[in-house]
Amino acid sequence: MSSSWVAIDFETANEHRGSPCAVGMTKVVGGHVADTWGTLIRPPAGLDHFNPFNVALHGIAPADVTGAPGWTTVLADIAAFADGLPLVAHNAGFDMSVIRSASDAEGIKWPELRYTCSQVVARRTWKLLTYSLPFCADAAGIAFTDHHDASADATAAAEVMLAAMRAAEMTSLDDLLNGHQIRWGWMAPTGEWLGSQYRGHGTGAREPLPGANPDADPDGALYGATVCLTGKLTSMTRDEAFHKLAEVGAQPAENVTKKTTILISASQTQLKPGDTLSGKAKKAQSLLDAGQDIEVLDEDEFLRRLLS
Repeated sequence: MSSSWVAIDFETANEHRGSPCAVGMTKVVGGHVADTWGTLIRPPAGLDHFNPFNVALHGIAPADVTGAPGWTTVLADIAAFADGLPLVAHNAGFDMSVIRSASDAEGIKWPELRYTCSQVVARRTWKLLTYSLPFCADAAGIAFTDHHDASADATAAAEVMLAAMRAAEMTSLDDLLNGHQIRWGWMAPTGEWLGSQYRGHGTGAREPLPGANPDADPDGALYGATVCLTGKLTSMTRDEAFHKLAEVGAQPAENVTKKTTILISASQTQLKPGDTLSGKAKKAQSLLDAGQDIEVLDEDEFLRRLLS
């Protein structure tokens, strides 16, 4: 039974998921934080440019990683700290894709590991307008002000998962996932992997939408979603965003309706608890209150979902 586990969080240098520049890890033993570890990372060659958007989020610049260890060394350190325990990440699809893509960039095999997602668990625990880490931490009653510091994010993800376990009155991840009908995710050195997702009654197959890429990964974070965009993105044009959404199997939409499942609030790079909502976000809140399955993403969370 998984009463011990390790939360992990990566920051990346740019829009490529194989460009880790920092990692933070928090070990949980017997329901309590027992140890933490983290390091800056020198991203793999060819993926080591720093995008201003990313730098603005986490504050890590090229000069900061000049003497940092490379991915091969860091992956060995990650494995040593985890010591065979399962991993937890908030939006684990993103963090696990960092491990796979950085390993591919360095020409090394993926590690063998088991993992789950505190964001997926949070959706089964609380009814929120957005499930980004700051909002989940707020719902869990956790003080959290250092979003995008990898070590702080890993600890916050650990605390969110612990709060969800307390809410469910369970002491092991296995029991919690079974209770919420969430499968474990895994990856293997053979190049095979499976995401950690909700598999409750009535979910069925996730069907692609008209105009979306029918060959997109059905386990992708945005697959099958009807997505509305409000405001202006800083990382790409509106047309580029709509194209990327279609590529991953989502359906772009101009207005928030009863079919909308995700609203991207591009007016804010990072949406924080207590922020003033836009008109469309307020409408999304009213639809959520009426029972609609709808979620608001800020630009940061949208980009991470694209890479998941």
